[in-house]
This record gives sequence, structure tokens and C-alpha cells, in this order.
Amino acid sequence: MGTASNEAPLVARLDDARRAVYREHILDVAEAEFGRCGFSAAKVGDIATRAGISLATLYKTFASKADLWDALNTDRMEEFTRVVTERTSAIASPLERLLVGARAEVEFFAARDAFLQLHLRDGLSWGTASTFPGAGQGAQRVAWRTGMAMTAATAQEAIDAGELRQVRSEVAAAIVISSLQIWLTDWIATGRSRPIDQVADDVEEHLRRSLAV
Repeated sequence: MGTASNEAPLVARLDDARRAVYREHILDVAEAEFGRCGFSAAKVGDIATRAGISLATLYKTFASKADLWDALNTDRMEEFTRVVTERTSAIASPLERLLVGARAEVEFFAARDAFLQLHLRDGLSWGTASTFPGAGQGAQRVAWRTGMAMTAATAQEAIDAGELRQVRSEVAAAIVISSLQIWLTDWIATGRSRPIDQVADDVEEHLRRSLAV
């Protein structure tokens, strides 16, 4: 009896681990497919084929294409938030947190090339999309709002500290996020030929000139 009862939790943990591996693999493949052709044109069957699994196996993990899209955007936004927080939490100056955060965001999107492209493919302004209820798709809208709120909160701290020009924090955040989009779009358009740290340098210098007191 003791052996059987001990084996049951072990089997459950192995099943959970297997599902987690499948889930992450499917999300990676879906990210590439969404980046290649966008949400509307992407087909769940193609994602399953590229992942090397059956459609039935995919649907055991994700109920629909929208569910897959939402999970991808939610997971990446959590990863994005964690990366930015780790890079900025020890910095005392709000302005420097804002600039270092922008650099971290450039590097994050460059490392997640397909995720970058799926957001660029929509042709929407990152700096203003979160203010329009119909912009974006599902959890993508939540990701935009989260990113905007984080940036605006830091911008307000910098304004209160006298480090940032006297503009509304939402405007400052829109300038930061729009700058990321502009430089990353150019990086893609020019074949990713420039080292990403140089791109991040350009963004940081531009923001410092534009926003700092």
C-alpha cells in the first residue's frame, strides 16, 4: 500500500513535467508561426505539424488558436516584466531605471525575434495602441497596457524627482515605447546588421536627450 501511494504522486509529477515541456515547445513553435504570418493567417494545424505533434495533442494543451495566442502573450509579458525588474530594481534614480529598462526591453525583443515580429506585423503604434480598446488581439492588449503602466509609473517617479521634463507620465511612456518600436523596426528592416547593444545605445541616448532635464 505504501509503495502504491508513493508512486501516485511521482506519476502525477512526471505527467505535469511532460505537459509543461509540451506546452513550452508548442508556444515556441506558435511564436514563430505568429511572427511569420500573424494571428489571423496562422493555422493551428500548421503549428501542430511544425511542432511534430498531432492536432489532438495540441488541443489537449490549448483549446483554440486564441487560447494559444493568449498564453503566449501572457507568458512572454511575465518574462518581460521579470527581466526589466531584475535589471532595474537596484537602481536608485528613476530616470536611470527608465533608461536601463528601455535598454532591457530592446535586448529582450531582439532575443525574442519572432515575438518582436508578431507585434510589429500589426502595424500599430506601440505608444498609443493601449489607449484604443479595439487595438490588438486578446492578451496582446493586456501586454501593451501592462508595459505602458510600468513605464508610466517609472516616468512619474522621475518627474517627481525632478529628473524628467514636466510632461504627463503617459506621454513620457509613449515616447519611450514608440522609440523602442522605431529602432527595433529599423533593426529588422536593415537585416539585423547592427549589434543590438548599439541599437540600445541609440535608444538610450535619444531618450536621455528627449526627456531628461
